[in-house]
Amino acid sequence: MTTALGNLAENTPILSVSAAISFATFFPLIWWVWASQVAYSMHYHKNDWFHRIVAFLNLLVFGTLSAFTKDFDIEAGFYLTKSDDIPPTDITFTLNFTNPAVVNVQRYRAERLPIDAARGISLVLALSRLVLLGQYLMVILHSRKRFPSLQLGLYRHLGALIFSAACYFVAFGVMMAVNPQTENIGANVARILLWYLPLLAEISVHYINSDFNEYTTYSSKIIYERASGFFTVILGTGLDKVTDGLQFLVGALDFGSYNVAWALCGAIVIVGEFSLYFEGNREGFHYNNKRLLTWFFLHCIFLICLMMTILSCALLIQYANLSRVVQDIITLFNNLVDTTAPFPLQASEFPQAQQAFSRLGLPFDALIADVNTATTNLTAPFQNLLFCQDLLLVIAIAYQEFEAYPDSNDPLAIRIDEFFSQERPTSSDQQNLLDIVVALARSRTDEVEWFFGVAGGTILMLVVLNLVKSWPKNKFQWARLVSMVFSGTAFMLGSFINIGRNRQFSVQNSGSKFEFSLPAIWSFTDSSWIVPAFAALLTLQIGFNLSLRWFAGRTRTRPQSRPMDLVLLRGFEKKLVTRSPEESPFADIPVSLPRLSDDSEREQLTSNNRPEISEI
Repeated sequence: MTTALGNLAENTPILSVSAAISFATFFPLIWWVWASQVAYSMHYHKNDWFHRIVAFLNLLVFGTLSAFTKDFDIEAGFYLTKSDDIPPTDITFTLNFTNPAVVNVQRYRAERLPIDAARGISLVLALSRLVLLGQYLMVILHSRKRFPSLQLGLYRHLGALIFSAACYFVAFGVMMAVNPQTENIGANVARILLWYLPLLAEISVHYINSDFNEYTTYSSKIIYERASGFFTVILGTGLDKVTDGLQFLVGALDFGSYNVAWALCGAIVIVGEFSLYFEGNREGFHYNNKRLLTWFFLHCIFLICLMMTILSCALLIQYANLSRVVQDIITLFNNLVDTTAPFPLQASEFPQAQQAFSRLGLPFDALIADVNTATTNLTAPFQNLLFCQDLLLVIAIAYQEFEAYPDSNDPLAIRIDEFFSQERPTSSDQQNLLDIVVALARSRTDEVEWFFGVAGGTILMLVVLNLVKSWPKNKFQWARLVSMVFSGTAFMLGSFINIGRNRQFSVQNSGSKFEFSLPAIWSFTDSSWIVPAFAALLTLQIGFNLSLRWFAGRTRTRPQSRPMDLVLLRGFEKKLVTRSPEESPFADIPVSLPRLSDDSEREQLTSNNRPEISEI
């Protein structure tokens, strides 16, 4: 499971709306393979050779599933990447800068890989259902005579798993018949339905069996342990991505308070989510089978929001430093071009620029040589082309150093390569450079579009989980939940800032100067205040929750346990000892056993010879 989640986070960077949708739709498939196995193990797992073999098979399932996380695209097959289908705003990426033979090969590969991934995912999901089906079948065979009260619920699980496996095998067959080079909307709609209908069927069976009095009840203790364990795995996976992004803070021109503050904000987001989650779990469960299942299944939505929040945070940390580097590069390049020093120029005449370019790993000596060549041997149009290519070269190297350069089959990367190979100047060279710089910036900031929503969504989902788990018992608990609703909703409303975001980046061209700037309304995004704002919100929320707990502790009344005298008649006294507060029914819920139809089955289950029901 950890491997699958790690590969999903690594191979599906949420840099576009399409990638974010693909991530959010693929995550429930991985989660349900794990959750359905937990639901089985909660009642029937036993430390025997059969279940050890099953654990090995599940390891193979998760490992194989992680192999298909790369190039996963939920929209694969709905459209083809051809010039007629490219939106007008993206046509400039390939117009006049493409080699048809290269583009056709790259397009075929880009269209084939997502279809291959869909085929592999369908087959692996079908095999995972067969593994779980075999486990339920084994329980049926062993409990058919000894525990007849379990049979109806087990057969329901068996039917749902047979239906799920059939759906996934049909989806595999449908995708095998699909030609990656042709549009087939019907087949891909069928594939999506066949992927997610089994989830609804299997979840429904768990709810149906929860009303079946003679079926095994669910243990709040085990559900809490498994859900909190999965939550910790998600935080660990996200922490790996955030710490990977922190390495780029050292690559900036200076490492000062700005960089330290960014590193601190990334840590606060992780610790803040951790604190809010486990603080809400201080209260016990209001025990009910449906409430337990709902609380457990709602974790899927919460964990999607959480993982997208942390991954977006890591990308924003990376871009915050990268954008400052690009601005510094443009400023230094302008100073070099507009210098009044006599030609030929020497690198030693620009110590600040030389030191800055060296720290960034950029070729300053080669840049000086190109400037000297352009000013002494070339005409104005060729000078302009060479300056544009040099500026784009150092910007591209910076993106590569920060691991933010687009893939080789990306239309933007193809356009950049063609711009470097251009030998004759045109009247649109500067405009092409400006468009490329803007496109590079936009390619790393699409996560701004959903960061507000998923970050605020994590807080709102924590409120929902708390309400499902148990109803607030006093005004302090109500105040905590209401404040979290307000803070989560307020942060989600920040998504409206992104209206008109396509106009946010602006690269000004004034003579020989280039200025990389943003309109004032978008400075919130470029100045990297989004993640710090969320970190501050989490800090304030945690502080408010702690203050509520302190006030609740001061106002809590503790019942007295001393004896009370009640005089009945003169000379006769009877002592009544006040009862201590009753323990809440959810204080220590043991692993539950099946509700049985008669006492003989209960004695068998509670004996030392029970064959398949035990705590994991």
